[in-house]
Amino acid sequence: MREILKELMMPWLTFKQKAIVWYLGISFCLIVSVVDAPIWVFAILVLNFANAARLIKKIPIPKEWED
Repeated sequence: MREILKELMMPWLTFKQKAIVWYLGISFCLIVSVVDAPIWVFAILVLNFANAARLIKKIPIPKEWED
């Protein structure tokens, strides 16, 4: 359990990088949760997710995950 919590805390990332990871997760959850919304709301959420995906590319991946 401690190893799982250690991985979730992401100690190898800076605060800004952790914020970007959370931004991506929240953006994805918002897209998945939209059911009966107008198309313009869905378009804004997709653009928001695209921005989060663009930012996440700047975060380094740990060496043990690159396989």
